[in-house]
Amino acid sequence: MSQKTAAAARRVSEKEKLIRTIALTIRPMTRETFAPYGELIGERGAVEVDLDGGAASVVAQTIEAHALSFDFMGRHLRTEQVFAPLGSARSVIAVAPPSRDGDLDIKRLGAFLIDGSCAFKLHRGTWHTSAFPLDERATFIILDREGTLEDDFDLRDLKTAHGVVVEIRESVSEP
Repeated sequence: MSQKTAAAARRVSEKEKLIRTIALTIRPMTRETFAPYGELIGERGAVEVDLDGGAASVVAQTIEAHALSFDFMGRHLRTEQVFAPLGSARSVIAVAPPSRDGDLDIKRLGAFLIDGSCAFKLHRGTWHTSAFPLDERATFIILDREGTLEDDFDLRDLKTAHGVVVEIRESVSEP
């Protein structure tokens, strides 16, 4: 290989390591749009929650407003999770559907508006971020399997694994 060819190959290799930004537009969370990631639990609604035979854990989590960008996503392979927003605080959650090969499909990322009107369940293995409050803060009641964060948390660094950082646009698109 000539020096010129080797230098060109190094430049290409360095470019491949550059981080690019993906922009997501917030979509309304409806039963249809959210179906690949989970289920909505509306008024008088019921949903089965698979806790992999473990004991249920119910916690409250308050999240302060922060930048609408992320470079990490997590998932839980042994349990489903239910998030019930308290009050009328609006927030956004970013998700990617479960995958058979274990990798996160960045082409199928979605950002959904949580308007505070209903709870939602994430399918087992759904990649997700914490909520992004659109107001000062948002509080959720979370139902999952006891010990989930300690023994069932697969965290993915999007910069390392995919060379991306994700930004969420505040405008909401139509369904």
